[in-house]
Amino acid sequence: MTKPIMKKQEKTKSDRPVENEGCITVANGSEQKHYEDILADVCLLHSILDQTMEGVVVCDVSGKIVRASKTAHLLCGGDPVSKVFEEAFPLQIKTGKKEHTNFRIEDVLNCKIIQGAEVSLAYSFGDRSNDTKVFHMLMNASPLLNAEKSVVGGIVILSDVTEQKRVKRRKDILYTITHILAESTTFKEGAPEILRGLCECLEWDVGVLWTAERKTGTLHCSDLWHKPSVEIPEFEALTRQITFSPQVGLPGSVYADKAPLWITNAVSDANFPRAAVAAKEKLHGAFGFPILTGNTIFGVIELFSREIQPADDDLLTLMASIGEQIGQFIKRKQSEEALIHRIDFEKTVASISSRFVVFSDFNSAVFKSLADAGRLCDAGRAYLFQFRDNGAFMDNSNEWHADAVTPEIQHLQNLPTAMFPWLMKNLQAGNVIHIPDVSQMPAEAAFEKQEFEKRDIKATLILPVHAEKELIGFVGFDSVVAIDPWHEEDIALLHITAEIIGNAAARKHSEALITYMAYHDTLTGLPNRNLFHDRLKVALVHAQRHKRMVAVMIIDLDQFKTVNDVLGHHIGDLLLKEIAARLTHCVRKGDTIARTGGDEFTIILPDLIHALNTIIVASKIIDALNQTFRLEGHEIHTTSSIGISLYPLDAESPEDLVKKADIAMYLSKARGKNTYRFYRSEMNNVKK
Repeated sequence: MTKPIMKKQEKTKSDRPVENEGCITVANGSEQKHYEDILADVCLLHSILDQTMEGVVVCDVSGKIVRASKTAHLLCGGDPVSKVFEEAFPLQIKTGKKEHTNFRIEDVLNCKIIQGAEVSLAYSFGDRSNDTKVFHMLMNASPLLNAEKSVVGGIVILSDVTEQKRVKRRKDILYTITHILAESTTFKEGAPEILRGLCECLEWDVGVLWTAERKTGTLHCSDLWHKPSVEIPEFEALTRQITFSPQVGLPGSVYADKAPLWITNAVSDANFPRAAVAAKEKLHGAFGFPILTGNTIFGVIELFSREIQPADDDLLTLMASIGEQIGQFIKRKQSEEALIHRIDFEKTVASISSRFVVFSDFNSAVFKSLADAGRLCDAGRAYLFQFRDNGAFMDNSNEWHADAVTPEIQHLQNLPTAMFPWLMKNLQAGNVIHIPDVSQMPAEAAFEKQEFEKRDIKATLILPVHAEKELIGFVGFDSVVAIDPWHEEDIALLHITAEIIGNAAARKHSEALITYMAYHDTLTGLPNRNLFHDRLKVALVHAQRHKRMVAVMIIDLDQFKTVNDVLGHHIGDLLLKEIAARLTHCVRKGDTIARTGGDEFTIILPDLIHALNTIIVASKIIDALNQTFRLEGHEIHTTSSIGISLYPLDAESPEDLVKKADIAMYLSKARGKNTYRFYRSEMNNVKK
């Protein structure tokens, strides 16, 4: 290598014009060798700068670039030589988790050595603010010293780690989101963690989840997360309150286009309604992406940064993928929840049905059934109203309410049905009354709307209850939290509940009627012989415990057969009903009057302190029955014979008391009728 160079130098010198050849000195061998070494080093340096993958920049003592590698040319998008370092490479050096400061070559020229510092380099390459390229690099920098240890310049080596950082970021985000979804049983449970995870992985400050309303097509905020160190009270309050229509704001634009969108600075964006509050609380960079699967969009996630953020197409592509991953999770969970809900639905129906197969307590069965249905359908209240007095009044007879909901049953008693014309009209027509939003009720339901709003009801679902085709009441769900909370399955469940309760009420009524007929006289409605004996046993037990007396009176109508024979059985039946009514007015409320034969009535007078009280009742009965009966144009006069026995004076068993009262009654008839007799003869000597 030395020999050809030497020839080249000699040739150059021989060709050069010389004024004084005597002054020409020929370089000795050592000097020539030194020059050759320098030239070799320069060639080697050029080769290294051309081949290295690092961005190598050499500056002189003034900070101007004198040498730069090809990679450095690519990083700055041109030839940086002769430019001041900061002009060609406006580096931001990381000083904290999110803090950056401008890098100054002056620090290096002042003998500062930097090793492995994280720096970023952003270049705008178009007219739009979004047309920006950001490089992430590791930087090593040190001063250049001469043989005398004086600074003659500086060298900066930049290693582009943009791709490595991108790959790491992608892995971190995918792992974080996948882990959160795997640990979450529902999207609602995982949503706050998803927002937190995205913000922490990307080092952004605020995350918001917008949920799409399927009927209105609008978006409302269902969750918001921000770093603890970030205070955004006004922005958070506005975000939680506002709703967005398609194409309005960042969420509306993402929702309408079903594609991610980047805003470098939300404060200056024309289609950002929260810009004023964002500016006040220093939120600038923003982007949003849709949560979707196929063509179905579930919502939008938007993230905010306190820094102006150049667009990152790679990040938007990644977020679009994350949105699809979350969308698939939601769809899968919806399918699982639908299956679980269906199983719970069938279990609830079976439970309600079986509860009414055999029941001893109707109200308890109704309450448990309302509780089952209310919990399954997320109702605030579930209730049963029953009509009475031929539908003139209604009462809230049964109510279940959720833990945080105020019960209303005590305020909903003895309500005139005429006050609720719209409600009653729909119930009588057999309509399902589904009010998804009480505030939107029709004008003709003004009173009902007022009553619902008074009890903070946002939505209600009401179905009529029929017992053997007769409207006997209605069942319903109330929501005090959300509008439109119920769907077809909820309506079906309430319909089934209404049918089961209606059938149970009809059966209860039939059983009550059968029981009533078994213990009551069908003509007069008075207790019959069976109920009379049951009550007499109870009265004797009570009298024995409290040392009281009990009187049994048997009343036989004198010459009642003549009435039947002359005027017919119809008039005879009317007479018996009138006699029963008059007898009722002659005794106390706790006394028992029974019809135990064709023209025979029996009375139990319990809890007597003295036997003389019996005489007062007997006298009232004789006087009442002596009054003329006017029945369908007939005037009827009748008398009665009364026999009385006393516990414990005459007997202690029910059978003996009845037997001795019967004997006393026949003594009354033998004495001329229209009078009373005690079984004990000495009692008959007592004056009235």
